[in-house]
Amino acid sequence: MSHRIKLIKVVPLFVIALFLLIVDSSIVDAHSSLEKTSPKNGEVLEVSPSVIEITFQDPVILHSESVKIIDGTGSEVQIKETKLSSQDAGNINVSLESKLEPGKYIVRINVLALDGYSIKEEFNFLIQKRASVEEDMEFKLIRSSIRDGEIIKGSPDQLELWFNHPAEVSAFGLFNDQQEVIKTKIPMANSEDPSHIIIPFSEELDQGTYQVTWYASPSEVDKQIFSNNKQGVFYFAVDEFSSLSQGTGLVDRGLIWSILDFTFELKQIAYWFIFIGLSLLFGFNWFHTMVTKNQFWHYQSLTLNIFLFIVSALGITLMVIYQRTELPELSLVEFIQLKFTWIPIVQFLLLSLGFLIKKIRLLLFGLTLLMLPFVIGHASYPRYGGYVTMAISYLHVLSVAIWMGGLLALLLKPKSIKNIEWIKTAGVPFTKWALLSVGVIIFSGIAMTFQFLPSFSLGSLFVSEWGRALVIKTILFIILVVIGYVQRKTILNLNSKFDHSFFVKIRAELFFGIIVFLFAATLVATNPGVAEQGVYLEKNVKEDLALDVKVTPFHVGQNTITLQFEEDLTIRNVSVVLSMPPNWKVERKAFEVDDRTYKLTGNLLHAPGTLKMNVSVELTNGKEIQIPYRIVVPGETRFNES
Repeated sequence: MSHRIKLIKVVPLFVIALFLLIVDSSIVDAHSSLEKTSPKNGEVLEVSPSVIEITFQDPVILHSESVKIIDGTGSEVQIKETKLSSQDAGNINVSLESKLEPGKYIVRINVLALDGYSIKEEFNFLIQKRASVEEDMEFKLIRSSIRDGEIIKGSPDQLELWFNHPAEVSAFGLFNDQQEVIKTKIPMANSEDPSHIIIPFSEELDQGTYQVTWYASPSEVDKQIFSNNKQGVFYFAVDEFSSLSQGTGLVDRGLIWSILDFTFELKQIAYWFIFIGLSLLFGFNWFHTMVTKNQFWHYQSLTLNIFLFIVSALGITLMVIYQRTELPELSLVEFIQLKFTWIPIVQFLLLSLGFLIKKIRLLLFGLTLLMLPFVIGHASYPRYGGYVTMAISYLHVLSVAIWMGGLLALLLKPKSIKNIEWIKTAGVPFTKWALLSVGVIIFSGIAMTFQFLPSFSLGSLFVSEWGRALVIKTILFIILVVIGYVQRKTILNLNSKFDHSFFVKIRAELFFGIIVFLFAATLVATNPGVAEQGVYLEKNVKEDLALDVKVTPFHVGQNTITLQFEEDLTIRNVSVVLSMPPNWKVERKAFEVDDRTYKLTGNLLHAPGTLKMNVSVELTNGKEIQIPYRIVVPGETRFNES
């Protein structure tokens, strides 16, 4: 009866933490972003493409239903072949069976990321024959009286716009740096030149930066010639540059998100069960094999082994079920051939053999743990280090298993041995292994964090689920280390009055450890890239032009980009092109604040994800220098939501 009572004290540690799962359930975003497609999303083609090209940031895994092309009638277009490029496993080439007829087409994508997540995207393109040259004539703005990026002296009375054809400005807005509306009069066309639009200002402008937003269309007479309307945004400053603010009522979302704002899906729950079951199963048996030499194996140990086996098997089963729900269209044979299916099946077989063959049980359980980085987490991604990071990940998991499993074994003290004797026999030697495990956990954890997240800030962590999980996991780990330090002092004292508190602290360590497993499941199930924040130079510039780039604040909304040249240059002007898939692109002139400093302000960080920024520096001698950058904005995003 006493064995059952002790086991009842342990099992709730695995169950109590379930309260954290009483939250919203939603699908986690894909772990490999779609970078570009050919044709581009929304592109109009004159002739049918022979090959459709799809490029992901990381390698992906194809299956028979990975790419479908749907025509305007809803019918599926025949595909000749879908294959990955031999040079880039993230590049998909789709060969068509025959030429496509004019019309609209939708390309639907369903591929697997290296961590098993199903990435679902879609884009469209149009095939349309060019009817006449006139239809392709573009209505556009030629120039304005105040240029983009210009700092003028004194308040102007009006703004003038010149188009390439007679125009009508139906909407116009002027905003100061606090995003407040500045009153203007109704735009009117010059009576002598209808392509020349004049917008008088109703009030004097204060010092600072202003945003101009306009929407124009061809005059009524020319609407048959010009098919497009035009809209634009540019910025100028009066006397001095100032950064645009978010305006009243807008607050940085990253600062107000609750640290406990998490979403869970079936796969994360599966990972949690797998981490609990496999780690504790290995660590528990490792303790009895390496620390106590199987001298204290008893009925209670066997009962716990069975329980942990059931937890592991449940997690593996849930993971396979989840994968099947994501890919219901695949045949059973093709589904089993995926590594995310056959590796969990092999893990289950190894666990089962471990119960049947006691002599190699620890080896088989260790092999089961070894297979985890191949199907769970981000270590297998080439950009995160591949096999090197996978090895570090395995050391991390192994060390956690030894620590947590050993604590569980210590808690289940045999009835036949006294507390002090058990602490001397098993507790003292285990503390050395626990200390070594903690050291490996710290080293491997830091190494993986910086491998997954080369640049970040506190704000970028809190704006992402991955980052919040990392913060909470780190805090809980520190609590575990503190409790472990106190335990080590208790063991060194070896005083009988510490008996009760010793086992109470072990229960506390196990409880916090199981919660840590939950947030570890969130870390491997969510994308670390959404917590990244940084500005990276794409390649070295031949002229070796030293430039420092800063973005403030570093989140979606109103931002200021500061370009600080580290040497004196005779610069005529600096312009910046920002772009992001699928088709967002803006070109801006930078404000010259002083000889070395240029700034831009406005809604520059278009959306979470990766932006391309090309800085074009034109010198007074006519020479142009191009400096390409990559800006990573923290937050969740998808290709067709950009």
